[in-house]
Amino acid sequence: MFIVNNESRFETLRQDLHEAYGHAHDAKVIDAKLDEIIEKHKSKAILDDYIAVLVEREATELFGAHRVHVRFAAGLNTDLVTAAIALTKRHAGDALVVNGTVSHPENETESHMAYVLGERGLDARGRHVEDVRTVSMPDYIVYLGADAPRDEAGKDIKIWPIAHAESMEQTRELADDLEARVLYMLNKLGITPQTEQVKLTA
Repeated sequence: MFIVNNESRFETLRQDLHEAYGHAHDAKVIDAKLDEIIEKHKSKAILDDYIAVLVEREATELFGAHRVHVRFAAGLNTDLVTAAIALTKRHAGDALVVNGTVSHPENETESHMAYVLGERGLDARGRHVEDVRTVSMPDYIVYLGADAPRDEAGKDIKIWPIAHAESMEQTRELADDLEARVLYMLNKLGITPQTEQVKLTA
């Protein structure tokens, strides 16, 4: 006999709501409203099977527009993914959800990118980089590099032909190009950057 585990589904929904609407609503408000909706549907439900679906529908309608979720992927290149995330967070703030995946996020690399990000006052730690096997589908998946392994699913897929960099100066140029592409993406998504835009040259 199949047993519906609504409590687990409610917790997953709670996390999703905080991620999708946390930029516009206080965490306590989200929790309180969700608990209220859950109790309302529990009290009048004849079957448990559909409670979670009804709760999710009402909560989504209540809190409003979904925050766009963008994920960057670059195979094993943790530095490139970290840079794309850091630049997006700088310019978009909380206007969208952004993270990234690499095949082995536990593998630390040493390159010029961390130094270049530091020059720009950005955090080079990969706090938003996850294992490709542990994450849900985003609205947009952006592959960094034409040769990046395309092993992820996304509702919309973009490929940025990012150049390889070896020297410090090449890395600075790569960061400039990446930042320009991020700003162009935000413009296409209708998100006003928090800092001055730079011209996309490639």
